[in-house]
Amino acid sequence: MRTTLRTPTRKSSVAAGIAATGAALALVATSAPSAHAIIGGTEVPNDAYPFMTAVLEKGPGGARDRQFCGASLVTPDTAVTAAHCLVDDAGKPVKPKTLQVAVGRTVLSSRQGQIRNIAKGGVVVHPRYLKGKEAYDVAFLQLEKPVRGISPVALPTQGTDALIRPGQKATVAGWGNTDTDLTHTPDRLRQVKVPILSHAECRTSYKEYDAKVNFCAGVETKDSCQGDSGGPIFRKVPGREAPILIGVVSYGDGCGAQGAPGVYTSLSSAKLWKTLDESAAGKKIKRAMKRR
Repeated sequence: MRTTLRTPTRKSSVAAGIAATGAALALVATSAPSAHAIIGGTEVPNDAYPFMTAVLEKGPGGARDRQFCGASLVTPDTAVTAAHCLVDDAGKPVKPKTLQVAVGRTVLSSRQGQIRNIAKGGVVVHPRYLKGKEAYDVAFLQLEKPVRGISPVALPTQGTDALIRPGQKATVAGWGNTDTDLTHTPDRLRQVKVPILSHAECRTSYKEYDAKVNFCAGVETKDSCQGDSGGPIFRKVPGREAPILIGVVSYGDGCGAQGAPGVYTSLSSAKLWKTLDESAAGKKIKRAMKRR
């Protein structure tokens, strides 16, 4: 089974690194099954998920034309996304100056929320991520200036699977493709509830699946898709109003296809956080986030 990442072709090219990545993603989009949009979901009301972040190419035009991945605000000046969103064709991190984020925006074409540039050295890809491999698909964006008045989403306790047990329902949100056959990316954020599956079910679908850093979720007709890459999958638990971010949209085979659930990078994985120390940049950002 071939797998594809949940990233669409980028809509414009404003830097060499971005252009190279866009070309690579265009090849994926035309030669492989559709990757991760919200399939079978519903529209999100304004301000429902203020931590939701759109990753944009920096350049002319509105956010809807420049958005290519999702992310989540986890501290006032840090967003978490998928590593495959932030590397070029050679697997190198793209330059921070080619990127922006829109935080707290439900409708991409609106002026809602806050736009931020990325700090110098602010693209931090997990040191174990390798382009073409799906494990450790997580990266961080350090913002040039903190976001004001928007609450970051909470992260789960490291090393526990209490929030990712089979049968539990989680919510995925994004601006990705909403059609399994035609390209249709919405202006308004969409969401869908998906059931978390067992590691055994995930391994049946994907040989490369790594249970130490991944989990999978979804059923036929309900899934994430192209353009949702890097976006959140989260849960709300009894007694707590605010959601907890349990993972990042990573890859899958098609969108909402039978026997092909979406795969997510687990943010409760102890191994994911421990190995972040293997790079100086990773160690620094982990310390700034107060993660063990």
